[in-house]
Amino acid sequence: MRTPGSQKNQMAKLPCNDCGTLILPTTAESTGGVCMACKQGIRKDIEASRAFYEAQKRYDPFRELWKSLVERSRDNAALRDWAVAEQLYFSVCLLEGEMYNGGFDQYFSNSSGDYYNFAVDGLSAIQAEVSLGLAREAAEVLFGRRGPPPRQEERWRVMSSKTRQLTDVVTRRRRAARLEMLDKQFYEDSDGLSDRLRAYAEQEGLILPFERDPAKH
Repeated sequence: MRTPGSQKNQMAKLPCNDCGTLILPTTAESTGGVCMACKQGIRKDIEASRAFYEAQKRYDPFRELWKSLVERSRDNAALRDWAVAEQLYFSVCLLEGEMYNGGFDQYFSNSSGDYYNFAVDGLSAIQAEVSLGLAREAAEVLFGRRGPPPRQEERWRVMSSKTRQLTDVVTRRRRAARLEMLDKQFYEDSDGLSDRLRAYAEQEGLILPFERDPAKH
């Protein structure tokens, strides 16, 4: 004799009308024929997250290159004795990462902004002209024509100076609006920055030491 629980388990499932995932008839009835993830609008997020973590399991030479550079920079923040290509690649990657986390304001507020000059040279080296122009304009908006100080503490001082705080409201709003516009233009990624960085790493031989998966050799 089947128990009520076993009868429930035997219920024929139905495909979600949107994504095809099998769901219980009772769920379909209550949601109009879609799974809960689709009903809540999070199916795409779930799939993207799953794909991301699956990709993380696979060996990626570019990810290994990045991890190696980050590790080396911990004991050598000035990047002394690094190859020029390593300095430029690392600095542009830092800029790109900070931008997508919080924009130019975050970039220059954090220690990543210490590498601004390397980043500018790097953007020039990979011919990312739009990104280069945006970075230079953002630096001028925040720090004037002299550009950003090389040290994080000095940039903080300029960005939070009393002179800036006393600037009239209209000017501050214009500055903030201009910076927001520069952020948005950067996010449009007219240069295809990631592709240019990958091509540069290959061209300069930065990726060579990481091309083979150690686990397979």
